[in-house]
Amino acid sequence: MKTVKTFATLLFWLLICQLPGLPGATAVSRNLDWYRTLNFPPFTPPDAVFGLAWPLLYGLLGIGAFLVFRNLSTKPAQCALLPFWIQLTLNACWTPLFFGLHLPGTALALLAAMVLQALWLAESCWRAKRAAGVLMFP
Repeated sequence: MKTVKTFATLLFWLLICQLPGLPGATAVSRNLDWYRTLNFPPFTPPDAVFGLAWPLLYGLLGIGAFLVFRNLSTKPAQCALLPFWIQLTLNACWTPLFFGLHLPGTALALLAAMVLQALWLAESCWRAKRAAGVLMFP
């Protein structure tokens, strides 16, 4: 029974961490023509990479969240809650800003904030559970 509960908890965190992708999913599909008109630097990966990368990154975030938050009785795990929810919120905002509203400058500023915030999240997770902190670095 404990194994079922552990699996259900992991599944919960994996699903929670996929939620930020939902607000922008329709914005991306409706705005691919606009996106393809932009000038890209030579190091821009092909479109197919993004379709694989984001679920993987959100999956790592979910596994990290599972590792940290299954022990919420500890102070380090409790301290990781705020940066975790902020990270999910910022992720949920980026795609609608970029694709939906066509605001690449604003999305770039948000991305800079997300990088700094991700460092806070990684450090908070590291204090709670080192393996979770490592999962936050990608």
